[in-house]
Amino acid sequence: MPNKSIATTRESNSTGFTLVEFLVAVAVVALLSAFALAAAGGATERAKAMQCLQAIRTVGAAVQMYAGDNNGRLPASSHLRAADGSSLSWTNSLATYLGTNFIGRCPGVPEHRARITYGWNDFLTDAKGAGVALALCRSPSATLALGELATNQTSEHFHFRGASRGRVTPSFFRTMVNVECHGAGANYLFVDGHAESLAWTQVQERLNQTNTVFLQP
Repeated sequence: MPNKSIATTRESNSTGFTLVEFLVAVAVVALLSAFALAAAGGATERAKAMQCLQAIRTVGAAVQMYAGDNNGRLPASSHLRAADGSSLSWTNSLATYLGTNFIGRCPGVPEHRARITYGWNDFLTDAKGAGVALALCRSPSATLALGELATNQTSEHFHFRGASRGRVTPSFFRTMVNVECHGAGANYLFVDGHAESLAWTQVQERLNQTNTVFLQP
């Protein structure tokens, strides 16, 4: 006749968790939680990048309308002043076209100290800061109009003209532009009004091209 205590013990062991099994289960749950958090975080960052891209597209549409109302001329930088001394910066000149809902700040860099976190390409202005004519742009779809300001910058336009011998190297460009604002890349607006996300490697390739029109129209 079998020993009841032994049978009961075996039955109990067969239906319970061992310490090893419990630790494995805890590890699996922790791993799945980490994956879930990473996925949620990635989705949030992608959403911010898309919001930023949409904001830049809004500027692109405003630039095209402004040019249409101003004899095909692009907006000015803050160096140009009206008769009353007020700035004719693109942020002011485009205000009517941008509307009251335009914030002008990338949601991916909430700690940025600039009021507007996008900068205008100063090669699209003359020595006084006035916007150049669209007709002077050889390749509007390939020439940068607006980019994301580096976190150490506060101006509403970039100072690419200050580059040594007028050539903007990738290292100099990076001091002005937040080239990896969204992961490995950032958002850019072009003179023809289209906006796109470019990886930093893609931007470097464009900067290093011979006779590039990426910055100089």
